[in-house]
Amino acid sequence: MSLVDHGLDRTQPIPKQLYEILRRRIVANTLQPGERISEAALAQEFDVSRTPLRAALQQLATEGLVTVRPQVGTLVAKLDVAQLNEAVFIRSALECAVVEKLARESVDLSAIEHLLSLQAVAADVDDYATFFQHDEAFHAKLAELAGTPTSWKLVQSVKGHVDRQRYTLMAGIPMRSQRAFQEHQDIVNCIRAGDVAGASKAMAIHVASVLELEQ
Repeated sequence: MSLVDHGLDRTQPIPKQLYEILRRRIVANTLQPGERISEAALAQEFDVSRTPLRAALQQLATEGLVTVRPQVGTLVAKLDVAQLNEAVFIRSALECAVVEKLARESVDLSAIEHLLSLQAVAADVDDYATFFQHDEAFHAKLAELAGTPTSWKLVQSVKGHVDRQRYTLMAGIPMRSQRAFQEHQDIVNCIRAGDVAGASKAMAIHVASVLELEQ
């Protein structure tokens, strides 16, 4: 499955779907930094009015993924290193707390096995787009198993620039998804061993790896 596009389900809220499609395009660089986003073209492409489009673009602007300039229009934002660093800080704090809780409480991780299997298949063939999707599901499931699903929603609300950087790493470095998969295994192994400090350290390393392109 491509990271980039899916059709609209007319039985579901349109603004949310448009937001998700446009976000995927920005993360995957299908819409590139500095590129102008044409509301007219998108309205024609998806056969929608501009009202749901503007709602989607406003959400993307809130996440810092697009900017609106008078007399110019809506542009895909350039990578904001300050926002990237802040998002990594927030993500690390929340996700380290999640895995510490899981390790401390000896939570059953059998629900994670299927996701790890899917990741292994994608990593073996360096299908970074598919791996990216399974990576998201993995982190969401950890938060769910910890009884803190809202923590992942909070992470998602700030990590737009993180996702762009993660996708660039996976697309630009051969077999980079294999390393991410190994990091996931390290996290799970520490949780299963009840190693609270080890799980936290493994997650911190995993989350911070996105900063490699900035070093």
